[in-house]
Amino acid sequence: RLLALHPAALRFFVGKAADEQEAEATAMLEDDVVELPVPESYRTINVKAFLMLEWAFHHFPYLQWLLRHDDDVYLRPLPILQQLEARPPVRYIWGSFDHGSTIIRDPEHQHYNSFKQCPENKHPVWGDIFPPYARGHLWVMSADLLGEVVRKWIEELAAFSTVDPQALADQLPHPDDPALGIVISNLVAEGLFVNLDDRDFNAFSLNPSCNSTFSNLHNRTWVV
Repeated sequence: RLLALHPAALRFFVGKAADEQEAEATAMLEDDVVELPVPESYRTINVKAFLMLEWAFHHFPYLQWLLRHDDDVYLRPLPILQQLEARPPVRYIWGSFDHGSTIIRDPEHQHYNSFKQCPENKHPVWGDIFPPYARGHLWVMSADLLGEVVRKWIEELAAFSTVDPQALADQLPHPDDPALGIVISNLVAEGLFVNLDDRDFNAFSLNPSCNSTFSNLHNRTWVV
């Protein structure tokens, strides 16, 4: 019933198999699972994220919205799909946004970014921070903005001397959510208008409990 009212396609994205046994298992995957040409690791998740966007853009030419979420969320899709009917699909991104995340410069940290990966972004109050970005547990992007992001990604690839995913991952901002935020911020700096919709923070529960003091669970929650 839901898909009859709101036509949608569901895909799961995984990285490349690490060995022959995994490759055999991958070959048996269902049609809704897409294997991307990148090793499955946390340090390459930035490359994997942009390959996913590129795949979606090229395989769904009549796409209106791309809804991306992690595989460990509880989701009520109907309220989101109903809300999107009232949103203009023009250079639009919706989600739970981080507006002041510090860029990690410690080489021992899993979120490490060198100054080559991510140049210093000095805020007068908060210091070296990422531009605003949608947290990856769930966000929605209009197809035209997706096209702009993919165009920028392809331009970036052409500028690199390597197409090896691991080498690329070490040259791009990390992890994937801030990396996407940086691309969108650069598009805005080039003159593109982007409608960043962060009005529904209360629909997200970042802590799956009712008594949490921050982003708690309640009866109007859409995403946990």
